Amino acid sequence: MAEVTSRRVLSAEAADGVLNGPNGLLSPRSDMVAELAEADDSTTAPRDRPDQHPPDQHRPDQHWPDQHRPVVIAKTFIAAEGPVERYRRTVIVEPLGGGQVQVTEQFDYRLDIPVWRALFNTPFRRALCRGRELPWWHPPDRFTARQARITALLATLAVLAGFLGTLLGQTITFAADEFEIGESAQGRALAMVRLSIILTVVVAALGDREGRRRTLLFAATGAILAAAATSTAPDLASMTAIQAVSRGLSHAMAVLIFVFALEEAPDGSRAFVASMLGLAAGLGSGIAVGLVPLADLGVSGWRLVFLGALAGLPPVLLAARKLPESQRFESAHRQPRVRLPREYPFRMALLATTSFAVLVFSTPASQFQNEFLNEQRGFSATKITLFTLLTTWTAGPGMLIAGKLADLRGRRVIASLGVSGGAVFSLWHFTQAGWPMWVLIAVGALMTSSTVPSLGVYRAEMFDTFRRSASNGLLGVAGIAGSIVGLVAGGYMIEAWGYGTAFTILIAGPILVAILVLLFYPETTRRSLEELNPEGG
Repeated sequence: MAEVTSRRVLSAEAADGVLNGPNGLLSPRSDMVAELAEADDSTTAPRDRPDQHPPDQHRPDQHWPDQHRPVVIAKTFIAAEGPVERYRRTVIVEPLGGGQVQVTEQFDYRLDIPVWRALFNTPFRRALCRGRELPWWHPPDRFTARQARITALLATLAVLAGFLGTLLGQTITFAADEFEIGESAQGRALAMVRLSIILTVVVAALGDREGRRRTLLFAATGAILAAAATSTAPDLASMTAIQAVSRGLSHAMAVLIFVFALEEAPDGSRAFVASMLGLAAGLGSGIAVGLVPLADLGVSGWRLVFLGALAGLPPVLLAARKLPESQRFESAHRQPRVRLPREYPFRMALLATTSFAVLVFSTPASQFQNEFLNEQRGFSATKITLFTLLTTWTAGPGMLIAGKLADLRGRRVIASLGVSGGAVFSLWHFTQAGWPMWVLIAVGALMTSSTVPSLGVYRAEMFDTFRRSASNGLLGVAGIAGSIVGLVAGGYMIEAWGYGTAFTILIAGPILVAILVLLFYPETTRRSLEELNPEGG
């Protein structure tokens, strides 16, 4: 349990202002934590003279001789709401004599943020001591203990999903060396793996029937075991088949994590939560990238990267113990299923077009990145890892900033600029060499990352609880279709005309999305899921 203590020696007049003024220490906080005053527990501890009457607890200016200084516990507060397991704030007033008063404020708390608690302890402690406004890094809304716990656990699983979803793209270049295949064969293999979306749709639909939690844990376990089994693949066909299972389940994980988290998030902080999940998934991808140098150990070194998936089993066991079921799912599960909302076909068509058009560019841009660096720029596995880490770090700040702005100012402009600008800079970097290539892709990563909270959040907001998970699975079909078209067409165009021409043609997809967002997407900022989906929340 963390303890934070601050002491100030003030004049009696200053102490009265600190204690009883606006937002004074004797009033409940309502920022990161909403406080509730405990029953009055004021006590005194006079020294030397037990017959001495205690001072009036509301008059810190009362003078006491030094030899008879009492300790007055002015007030104690507990948490009515906040991201804490336990919380107690105690204000202690000790007159020192000579018109001086010592005011002590003590916090005893434990954050309800499993796995990530150490990351938040220091900023939370500093924010408690500095004032009563939400700090800059905080989401727009206060979180309950349940919301904080669920978000933390789902973010942990998002790390795993990001890792599993990145493995194939980061290793196929080196597997291709062992299997002696070229770019077009890689493109076909990557396209075939994406047919695993059928498995994703089935598992996501189960999430609407059997529950988010149970289905998520099943998908996570299966994805880990299949990823580890990929290390034994004797040829490209076997690798493709095993990865189809792992990728199908890991994509279902991502869908269920996203739906689950946004169902539990505060109405005014859904984009922020989406950005946190994006950061966590990015961390998982970064871990996968960080393991790529293992491929330099030998022609089969890439297999060791897949064995790293087994490290994901302990987080899954932790989630199995601590993760509750989605409240919105439980509530909807007790209600009769509602008819298909009349807005559903248009919303599905709009988001499906968006998924297809975005991924027709971004998937080949991502999947052929290592091949471009290896074949066109002569990068080794280690240098590819260095390039990726140094040019994608901008995605983290981009997601955080965009998430908060999307919740405070609106989503549409941020999404439109992010999807179009990110694609332009990504295309540009394929035409450059040297340091401009590094800078351009870093800017592209910054802009593209802003679409995770600003555009991605619509996938949960525009569907009701009865169909939210299954609808996201179906949107995955559109996205996979875009990925397959992009990979196959991109592979052939790259071999025929080069990277610059190929991606100049494919960029039409993101430009179309930028226009659709501005013309047809609604503004959903700070609106509840029930307001957006009256038929079923």
